[in-house]
Amino acid sequence: MTCNLFRGRMSSDKRVLFLTLVSIFFNLSNAESLIDHGSNSKNGSVHCFSKFGRGLEWFLGSKINPNLVEVKFYLTSRDNPIRTEVALGNNFQLDGTGFKIERRTVMIVHGFKSSGKKNWVYNMETAFRLWGDVNIVIVDWGEHANTVNYYKAAEHVMPVGRNIVKFLSHIINATSDSTQEKLDDLNWGPIHMVGHSLGAHICGIAADELKKKSLPWKVFRITGLDPARPCFLRSNLSLTKNDADFVDIIHTHGKSSSKFSFGMQEPIARSHFCLFISLGHVDFYPNGGKKQPSCSRTKKPWYARIKQKTCSHGLSHMYFTESLIAAAYNAGKFWSHEWDRSAQRAIEIIHETCDQNNCIEMGINAENYRNNDNPVLGTFFVITASSPPYYNVTADDLDNLEAQIVAGSAVK
Repeated sequence: MTCNLFRGRMSSDKRVLFLTLVSIFFNLSNAESLIDHGSNSKNGSVHCFSKFGRGLEWFLGSKINPNLVEVKFYLTSRDNPIRTEVALGNNFQLDGTGFKIERRTVMIVHGFKSSGKKNWVYNMETAFRLWGDVNIVIVDWGEHANTVNYYKAAEHVMPVGRNIVKFLSHIINATSDSTQEKLDDLNWGPIHMVGHSLGAHICGIAADELKKKSLPWKVFRITGLDPARPCFLRSNLSLTKNDADFVDIIHTHGKSSSKFSFGMQEPIARSHFCLFISLGHVDFYPNGGKKQPSCSRTKKPWYARIKQKTCSHGLSHMYFTESLIAAAYNAGKFWSHEWDRSAQRAIEIIHETCDQNNCIEMGINAENYRNNDNPVLGTFFVITASSPPYYNVTADDLDNLEAQIVAGSAVK
């Protein structure tokens, strides 16, 4: 008699998600076997399977043709608030988009189970227009990301990153065709990439690929919003501080290496020399970076619990979007204290005051503390409220966070 574990219990989507999570479990349980001993350059593919989990690769994976990877690009700005889709290829043109190379160019890259049409992307796009006169590029790879098969989505980070470089190269070529000046003499505004989950690693790949081309345009900042952990814990495709002049990370759903989480908790990644290096120039940990106070626990079935976990994962982009709005209206700040990642220090921080003399800001203004003479680097603890506006912390928020730290549910 044979037993079908899934019969009458799961839909096909839930079945694929279940097997994906099983594969990730095997990967995390044998993470040391996945340390890359090659070069620091970003190449190859993701490595989601240890020797115990590779049997699922045939089921979950597929051969990817980079030429068939569909990525859509939408341009918007204060002058042109309605999105304009710009296609790669011979018909590429910037006419009517209002794009100006001297502005800061912001690229928003979504992650797993998402697309460029999600509400949070529209909210961030609108917030950037409030914040400044910038070019905004929405990178929509939802055709490959909006699936329950995490492994299949993760396999697309490299081709999507390279498509972003093609897009930027098209802009450079279009600019060259429309001016008599040398490209190096033009005033190229900075590129700021903002990526959530898998999108964070895509940003790192794109920035790295852009460097290799020796073009006049460079990525000056990458903001990683809870960078995806499964398949990237020790991958050379992971976002690192080497990818841009300034890399800031917001961790909102991380766990120790033996537990499942969507985001990376560790601010360190092991290099092939077994040295420890920071993931970003600054790593922010709202409320300890493990779970967020506005995301309640649930005792629902496992599928519902997985969906609930995305709450903390998603708050990384909500915090960043709120920082843009707060900066635009001078409404508030996400202050952060330097942190050694201990529970004792976290409790001390709760009882300390914060200002520009002893703290730095999480969010859009984090770059203001990055200067060549005395750059602020390291790991920082951020306290947020349990409801919007998240920068407006109350006494109850402080008491509840301290109770969670003492109970061991907020830190480590």
